[in-house]
Amino acid sequence: MKEKTQLTPNVRQPLQSKLQSFIGYLSLEKGLSKNTLQSYTYDLQHFVRTLPEAVCNFNQINKTIIDGWLSDLLHLKASSRARKITSVRQFFEYLIKVHALEQNPLQHIKNPLLRRLLPNTLSVDEIETLQGSMVLSYPQGLRDRAMISVMYACGLRVSELCDLVLQNLFLDENFIKVYGKGSKERLVPIGAVAKMHLQQYLVYGRPKLQKSKTNNAVFISQNGRPLSRKTFWLHLKRYAKDAKCQKNVKPHLLRHSFATHLLIHGADLRSIQTMLGHSDISTTQLYTQLNPVHLQEAYKKYHPRAFADTLQQKNERAKDAPDIQLGNV
Repeated sequence: MKEKTQLTPNVRQPLQSKLQSFIGYLSLEKGLSKNTLQSYTYDLQHFVRTLPEAVCNFNQINKTIIDGWLSDLLHLKASSRARKITSVRQFFEYLIKVHALEQNPLQHIKNPLLRRLLPNTLSVDEIETLQGSMVLSYPQGLRDRAMISVMYACGLRVSELCDLVLQNLFLDENFIKVYGKGSKERLVPIGAVAKMHLQQYLVYGRPKLQKSKTNNAVFISQNGRPLSRKTFWLHLKRYAKDAKCQKNVKPHLLRHSFATHLLIHGADLRSIQTMLGHSDISTTQLYTQLNPVHLQEAYKKYHPRAFADTLQQKNERAKDAPDIQLGNV
């Protein structure tokens, strides 16, 4: 995939140098991932292209210009508008930090309200059917089964899955090392089934795909290069069709299923948060809304004043309770 972290030549000077400095700052100081840098670059280029030709300095940006830019965003989804506003707002904060701007033109602009949708999930049976829909006599089939197994068993993001390298597999100890958003490192356990599928791919599949210039990427294409996120998504989509799955199966669906199944079987939120690599527990709490029946059962089982009280317990508490005259309340 072509890199987008280089600014296009038509971005006018001296605006271009400021944008490039900001992207460098995000990469070196903040340690943001390649995909995040691409998003920032795309959003900032879009913003600069909407500026009037007379603007050659970011200090010239006023409320009228900002209002015009926001109007240009109205056709986008709320999530896309929020991302672009956040990108430009953080860029202005950077300019203030390096004393290139006195005031943030977006400081009073609020992001669009986003409706947090509950993520879809796959059942265990659906995942097993998905894993059984590939031809294992080909190395690509062994690879794709291992990718689905590892992503579901470890709750990885698709970028984390495709970026896995051999030296970060600690299969004897039953865990793998992952670098997530912001290059944050975490250790994730790997289950017996995913470990078996991964080992079978490493022994019988990967050597047949490997070429002279193949690097240490775990999952490689038939050309011996690291498999891209887009290619894996296309393969997953085909397998879901072959398995007659009625859901819109995307890579992230496996990650959602990992978290949901852990929660249903009793894992605590903090553990799930750690394995998913969420920096904020509120992101992980979204999964508690997925299975209210399970949460109600957990409440009945563990809460001392839940619905599981016997009639005798209720009567005993009623005897001990003081009489309350309604007129005195």
